[in-house]
Amino acid sequence: MKNPLAWAPVCALGLAAVLTIASPAVVAFAQAAPVTYNSTSGLATQYVDSQGHTVIVLQGIGDLPGVLTLVLTVASDGTVSGEWAMNVSYSAPLHPDAQPDPTATDADGAQGDQLIQKGMLKGKIVNGSATMANGQITALTSLQLNIVAGSIQFAGVTTGSGAVNATHLDDRTTSTAYVSLTF
Repeated sequence: MKNPLAWAPVCALGLAAVLTIASPAVVAFAQAAPVTYNSTSGLATQYVDSQGHTVIVLQGIGDLPGVLTLVLTVASDGTVSGEWAMNVSYSAPLHPDAQPDPTATDADGAQGDQLIQKGMLKGKIVNGSATMANGQITALTSLQLNIVAGSIQFAGVTTGSGAVNATHLDDRTTSTAYVSLTF
């Protein structure tokens, strides 16, 4: 083949063969089995933003500790749609086995805390219902969450689902939410 253009189809065919052979291994590696993570949240605060959405912020513990933010649109029949985000972060002892020093100015100074930032998960609220009283959301039932993106440790997460059920959202001290995410 003296014509350099004659090599183009041969090279393209060879490249296609290599990609076809290699791509199943790459795809199989990237598709890990989904895992379900459960968290319990409380200390709810809620307000209405400038666009008329009800924003609820909850602090959670469990498999994904951190802050869950729900931005909700509630229809007249109580159905809910909107967006959500979970910032998975918490503080942990800097030196877990450190002992307090009673002679130091700050007796707990040797222990210290560090911020552990695992990342953010976010997505859409596609269904569910809200119970209202006195202009506030008091409960959320069967909120269905879709995961659309993640960051840091969750950067590879682009799909998944979840659910939220919550009660007493109008009372910070007794509010409770159960969150389950599968990705």
